[in-house]
Amino acid sequence: MRRVLSLALVALLPTVALAGPAAADPPASGYTLTFSDEFDGTAVDTGKWNYRTDVKAYSAQRPENVSVGGGLMSIALRAESFGGKDFTGGGLVSKQKLRYGHYETRAKINNGAGWHSSFWLMAGDGSTTFPAEQRTEVDIFEIDSINPQTVHNGVLTWKGSGVSAGKSYGSTYNSGLDLRQWHTYGLDWSETQAKFYVDGVLRYTAPYVPTDWTHDYTSIWLTSIAYGTVPDPSTLPAAMQFDYVRYWQKDYYVDNDGPAAYGYSESGTWSTSTLTGWTVASPTRYATCGTAAATATWRPNLRAAGTYQVWAYKVRAANSDPAQRYDTIHNGVTSTTVVDGTAGSSGWVSLGTWTFPAGTGGYVRTTASGTGCARADAVKFVRT
Repeated sequence: MRRVLSLALVALLPTVALAGPAAADPPASGYTLTFSDEFDGTAVDTGKWNYRTDVKAYSAQRPENVSVGGGLMSIALRAESFGGKDFTGGGLVSKQKLRYGHYETRAKINNGAGWHSSFWLMAGDGSTTFPAEQRTEVDIFEIDSINPQTVHNGVLTWKGSGVSAGKSYGSTYNSGLDLRQWHTYGLDWSETQAKFYVDGVLRYTAPYVPTDWTHDYTSIWLTSIAYGTVPDPSTLPAAMQFDYVRYWQKDYYVDNDGPAAYGYSESGTWSTSTLTGWTVASPTRYATCGTAAATATWRPNLRAAGTYQVWAYKVRAANSDPAQRYDTIHNGVTSTTVVDGTAGSSGWVSLGTWTFPAGTGGYVRTTASGTGCARADAVKFVRT
């Protein structure tokens, strides 16, 4: 590895081995790096990160325990009284909210039992692990330092504020590796599944689909807390360390609500429908029934030029528009698809595969025919 530890970290960690597997990167082509922190500075980039500050299990989490130096982010694990606990840990939570794509970090856990370290995705700002907005949790790795070869990967669903939504998938296994050394951990999350990697090797696949629960936008959490077993103070201070964190995007979803509505707009009169869309509890919109010319537009911000298959989510209902028009604008060319919203069932309808430039020049626009109710939910651009 190209980096060396700062003197402060050397004092904290008398013996540190920086050799180990290098970055694995996405398992396929077509991905664009859109969020990263290489931890090359001398302080936490607070433009990117919140600190984890909750009190949970055996530790309180403190910003003072998180440092950046020598090309690493380190979480100090200490025996100290704070927040009513005898130990302190910490972590970082990204301010940017992300969803489908490839996530990766390179990390090493501490030596000594009693600490639960993790690289995971969930809503929140780090002040609690039970925020009201929590819906999807994806655990890219969870490692208890008492078992330094064991990894847990999984997906949990929440109704918010710590209330389970009932669906969960997971695998706990002996990795055959010493996780106190450097290893690379990855997640490839798509609409239909979450695939978990260690050192570029696929270890587990969770079949997580939108009909299971809401697939929401989440923050990246890099954390370590005292949990499971009371830590032995004689092993402290210690540190959990991260070399970098990276996120690559491949597919683009534009919705009518939430963070994915950044490129959504309407003309004419539209209202919120009681009919849901492509993911659980996703609201949909409808134009005033029998009114022609109302439009809805989905305009992604494509980070890379390329070929994308375009899909629109059809909301089927007896009074939907039987001749709803979708225009796909790609490289200045307009391709039109007419969709019968009264036929078949709700689901994704292909609008074709086209080449798009990077940026916001390409888009999809739907227009009401004047018969029935035109409906709008989401459009996705899937890189091919």
